[in-house]
Amino acid sequence: MRPVPYDEPTVTRLLKAITQADGHPPFSEHKLESSRDTQSSVGTWSDGTGMCVVGIAAFHEAGGHWAVEIAVAPEQRGPRMEEVAIRVATDLVPGSVPHTVWAFRAGQIEAAKRLGYREIRVVLRMSGLIPEDIGGAPPRVTIGAMEPDDVGGIVTVNNRAFLGHREQGARTEEDFTSLVERTWFDSDGVLVAKMGERVVGICVTKYEGDATGEIFLIAVDPKNQQSGIGRALTGAGFEVLRRHGAQKVSLWVDASNEAAVRFYASLGLSEDFRTRELALPS
Repeated sequence: MRPVPYDEPTVTRLLKAITQADGHPPFSEHKLESSRDTQSSVGTWSDGTGMCVVGIAAFHEAGGHWAVEIAVAPEQRGPRMEEVAIRVATDLVPGSVPHTVWAFRAGQIEAAKRLGYREIRVVLRMSGLIPEDIGGAPPRVTIGAMEPDDVGGIVTVNNRAFLGHREQGARTEEDFTSLVERTWFDSDGVLVAKMGERVVGICVTKYEGDATGEIFLIAVDPKNQQSGIGRALTGAGFEVLRRHGAQKVSLWVDASNEAAVRFYASLGLSEDFRTRELALPS
């Protein structure tokens, strides 16, 4: 297999074919976002008959680590090709820097394990019908749409809530500004929980015009967790999505966060997809 120049129309066709075959895009939105960073790398390879592998190696500032995702043409898959695809894609990571590989297909997971990678994390997507009213804000807490002066408080809460989280734990105000520039972003869909003037929680909703909306991000300041703020923000996010016309909702949660998984299950949401992060033993 040899590297070939990146050609956007060819890559687009390949990723569309992979999505149709697997029922899910090969790359996460977060990885695609990170791939635009100057520190990240994208590679494409051909087996001689045409482009068959696309790899993204993205650098995450929060954890100071590299994460790799790989797309392999459905008709080219097999044990050897899966292993070769992982090898060439992980070569995008500079030097001998530690990295992880994300995979959701069984063949890719098995190939990674044959190469010595071990599962370190599982992330679930949960979805279901948007539940009815699940409760309002606790006393002394108000929930409303984001205001321009809230950005600093939003970033502070995010980083406290996701302290140590590799993808989310070190957002900056510039990061958040880039978030609000996305085509799906609606400032009315960013909900801020406050105690007085202090931001104590945030909920970012995502709606792109179909029947399913998304709770894109939800965080509560650790000082105010277990107070009902998270539940109230979730309910307020559901209402925003319902007003936009969504009937169903989806969200992502770490499988290890058992309390959150139980909470979302209690609302009628259930797992419909999972992806795994794998790493070489240190």
